[in-house]
Amino acid sequence: MNRPKTRVHCRLRICHKRTGHFCFECSEFPCERLKHLDARYRTRYGMSQIENLDYIRSRGIREFLELERKKWIGEQGVLCVHDGKYYK
Repeated sequence: MNRPKTRVHCRLRICHKRTGHFCFECSEFPCERLKHLDARYRTRYGMSQIENLDYIRSRGIREFLELERKKWIGEQGVLCVHDGKYYK
């Protein structure tokens, strides 16, 4: 599979301290790496990784995904947060 290098080697994704599926399951949540990523996403894209994880923790992944579908998927396709373009 052809995946971007940043995804394959994402230090958050392959973190050895996390024992569950989500960062919020870690005793160090939110760690410095996540705080750094969160600050960048807040500035560049107006969204928060930490808020998303808090939502998932409190409401569940299914409800979060439904909310995200309504937010990012429409008749034009899927809106990419990184470039602001719609993709089919």
